[in-house]
Amino acid sequence: MKKRIATLLVAVMCVVILGGCKASNSPKEKNPETTDQVSEEVSDESVVQEENTSQNENDSYYPVTITTYNYNHEKIEVTFDSMPEKVICAYQNNIETMMALGLEDKIVYAFGMDDEIADEFAEAFSKIQYSNERPSKEDAIAMQPDLILGWYSLFADDRLGDVDFWIDRNCNTYMSLNSSAMGSSEEFPRTTEYEYEDIMNIGIIFNCVDKAQALVDQMKAEETKAAEYAQTIEAPLSVAILEDESGSYRVYGADTLGGDIATKAGAVLAVGSEDSSNISAEDLIAADTDVIFMVYYTGYINEDEAIASIMDNKAFSSLSAVKNKRVYALNLTSIYCSGIRTYEGITNISSALYPELQ
Repeated sequence: MKKRIATLLVAVMCVVILGGCKASNSPKEKNPETTDQVSEEVSDESVVQEENTSQNENDSYYPVTITTYNYNHEKIEVTFDSMPEKVICAYQNNIETMMALGLEDKIVYAFGMDDEIADEFAEAFSKIQYSNERPSKEDAIAMQPDLILGWYSLFADDRLGDVDFWIDRNCNTYMSLNSSAMGSSEEFPRTTEYEYEDIMNIGIIFNCVDKAQALVDQMKAEETKAAEYAQTIEAPLSVAILEDESGSYRVYGADTLGGDIATKAGAVLAVGSEDSSNISAEDLIAADTDVIFMVYYTGYINEDEAIASIMDNKAFSSLSAVKNKRVYALNLTSIYCSGIRTYEGITNISSALYPELQ
């Protein structure tokens, strides 16, 4: 995962570098006695000019308006008259997306990660105020935020409260779309498009659309590569994406992000194509899929244990996926409200389906 996130960030770095390049004339012969003084003056002047340029660009950019949702799943429009400076940032997807866009200095408080921060963000992460605990509504008010990024559940009355409460206090909100912002997964299946929309909306809010687009474009490229390759094979692979729930298996079906990624990669969901209800061991044996993905997450089960739960279970020894050693682990953070980890979800699923493609 760490390698994949590092690869994804290369695209953003290229945008930043190219965006910052300017033509310059060849230097004239320098006077050794004045070089240091001149360099310091030029450096100070350059910083001021860059700050002024950045401020002028922001002044001309704002206001901007985006669409989000309230706790009743109703669409609302929120307008930003300036760039947010004090953001309460909830959960892995929002925290890492902010850092991927270079916006960690805008975070006043972060909480609720389900996994370790990626190595690429370790330094930036060390500089923000992070807690495993969700702040109380009173504590959040005291922080005087101007934006809250979170999931649908965060805005329940017994948590931080509905969005109107915050908007009335000059604090905008944004709900991650795949977190049930629009409604149930049956009515609004979770898709990669909604993850892309989240990333782009954060880019719009913070006037860094090019950086956001670079992240999204690289994910889309991986989707396209897998889909195009799938067209070249004789028959699609059958898959099951499951989570061991001690006695039965939770199914990540067509209405989930994991199912969406797999089907876009050309696979067929042998379970969960129409119903994402839990299945039994007997159901899994009857399905006998080509590939099995087992979901894991920190604090519940690790990657090796997730694979072993199928591979080392004698009841599953007849399965094609077991015989062919095609049981793989998927981090939940890459297939649920995944943000920039959507890239990990796409590449892990496609590389497991088509190892020859990598």
